[in-house]
Amino acid sequence: MVSEQPTRKVVKQMRDAGWVPLRTVGSHTTWQSPTGATFTLPDGHRTISPGVYRQLLKALGEK
Repeated sequence: MVSEQPTRKVVKQMRDAGWVPLRTVGSHTTWQSPTGATFTLPDGHRTISPGVYRQLLKALGEK
């Protein structure tokens, strides 16, 4: 089961995987992977919810 994750840890994980921020609107940032896939992360909050983190892991190719 996936639990809440600190935003800083998630952003570092995305950068380490090669994702780059494209644009920010309000408290959400759209990131782009090296393959061109995009993911919108609500990074204006202290933590990332379990559901969003699960979707991110899927986008990163992890389980």
